Amino acid sequence: MSVESGDKTKGEMMIIKIFLFSILGLLSHPIFADAERIVVSGGSITEIVYALGQQDKIVGLDSTSVFPASATTKPQIGYVRRIGVEGVLALQPDLLIGEADTGPEKSLKQLQDMGVKTVILSAEDNFEHIEEKVIKVAKLLGAQQQAAPILVDIKHQRTVLDGILATRDKPAPKVLFVLSARSGQPLAAGTGTSADQVITAAGGLNVTANFAGWKPLSVESAAELNPDIIVMMGNHGSNNSDNLAKLPHFQFSNAIKNQQVFTFDGAYLLGMGPRTPQAVVELASLFYLNGQLPQGYQFSHAKTAQSASL
Repeated sequence: MSVESGDKTKGEMMIIKIFLFSILGLLSHPIFADAERIVVSGGSITEIVYALGQQDKIVGLDSTSVFPASATTKPQIGYVRRIGVEGVLALQPDLLIGEADTGPEKSLKQLQDMGVKTVILSAEDNFEHIEEKVIKVAKLLGAQQQAAPILVDIKHQRTVLDGILATRDKPAPKVLFVLSARSGQPLAAGTGTSADQVITAAGGLNVTANFAGWKPLSVESAAELNPDIIVMMGNHGSNNSDNLAKLPHFQFSNAIKNQQVFTFDGAYLLGMGPRTPQAVVELASLFYLNGQLPQGYQFSHAKTAQSASL
């Protein structure tokens, strides 16, 4: 979680100090600091627990917890929306911490009735409130001091992002986010999705903001959208222009014509964990090539679980 000191101006350092001072009160009074056996449901929370150095307390994780790679060796409790009650109880946890999607409700109630302390971080599960998520997890685990450098880094990334957006000299690009294109049918991100949040935060215009959630695109509707940029989930940094160009949906689009197709690791960009602010900085730097990154700025966080283990 370290950040190069040269990345920050004196003014930014002062802002960060004020920021840290303002949250010291929020980081006091741990809630379940005595919890020694925790189950986590949600990849972003898992990343935070590892960043806090509290991973030894984890006795079980859901299947979306894929970063860092070592997390996948922990016992599994199922998919975040369908956690298994018996599997959780078998791990004898003191505490379950979950993202907003954790469920079903029936399972959560059963766990609570069986004496498992359960905390679901619903309000914090978005790009604007990642800091609050870190603070709450830190309080739950009694790891307040360990949270400070994480919060400094997130604040730094947001400042860098503001700098890019302040120096842009063109209108917002039309951006399409494609979750997958299996069977030749692209699945696009509408409003209310994490993809819509990061596109907007990076200064882009989501061309499928006319619907909510994730929906498949027809050839006709995709052709009408004609995005300037396509962002995909997949092997981070790989070039999928050729694959998308084979689909009739995009073969004549500006994004394909100008080779403006960018692939991001899903947990990195959409996870809403401590690495996501850096991912949005990277996305904005692709949207606005003239956007000014601070001298000496480095993408210091691993972009994939594989690169983190190198």
